[in-house]
Amino acid sequence: MNNIINLTKMSFTNLKSVYKQIWLIWIVWIGVAIFNPFFLNMLFGLSILLTLYQVMAYEDNNGINYLISFLPVKRSEYVISRYLLGIGSLLLSIIVIYIVHLVSTQINPLKEVPIKILLPISITSAILAMSVIIPLVLKFGINKGRVFMSIIIMVIAMAPISIISYISKNPKMIDNIMNIINNIGLPIIAILINIVMILISICISIKLYQNKEIKE
Repeated sequence: MNNIINLTKMSFTNLKSVYKQIWLIWIVWIGVAIFNPFFLNMLFGLSILLTLYQVMAYEDNNGINYLISFLPVKRSEYVISRYLLGIGSLLLSIIVIYIVHLVSTQINPLKEVPIKILLPISITSAILAMSVIIPLVLKFGINKGRVFMSIIIMVIAMAPISIISYISKNPKMIDNIMNIINNIGLPIIAILINIVMILISICISIKLYQNKEIKE
C-alpha cells in the first residue's frame, strides 16, 4: 500500500512539470462554460483525460517503465496508482465544476442545467475516459496512444453535449429524469456503474502491463 501511495504522490509531483499545458486549456474552457453551461461536461472529461495523459506522457518520456522494472514495486501497484491519480483529479474537478456551475447559473439562468443531471453524466464520461485511456497508454505507449486519445476526445466532446442539449430542450424529459433521481436514486446507479467500469479497467490494465515487454 505504501508503494501505491508513494507512486501516486510521485505522479502528482510530476503534474507540476506539465501543468502549463493543462491549465491553459482549463482557463479557456472555464471561460466558455461560464457563458454556456453545456460545455461543463466536456470540461470535466477533458480535465481528467488531459491530466492522466500528460502525466503518463511525461513519465513515459523519462523512462518510467525502466524505473518500475528496477524498483522494489509491483507492476500492479504502478497501475493502481494511475487510477488513484485519476480519481484524485476527479475530486478536484468536481469542486471546480461546481463553482463554475454556480457562476454560470447566475449569468445565464435560462440556460441552467440541473446539477443533479450534470454531475452524474460528467463524472461517468470522465470515468469512462480514464478507464479507456490508462490501459491503452500502458499497452501501446504514448506515441500510438495519441491516436486513441483523439478518438476519446471526440467522444467526450460530442456525446455528453448531445445528451444534455437534447434533455435541456425537453422540459418534460427533465421532469421525468428528476423524478427518477428523486425516487430511484440515479447518482447511486451512476456510482455503481462507474465502480464496475473502474474495476474492469484495472483488471485489464494490470494484465496488459504485467505482460508488457520493456525494451531497452
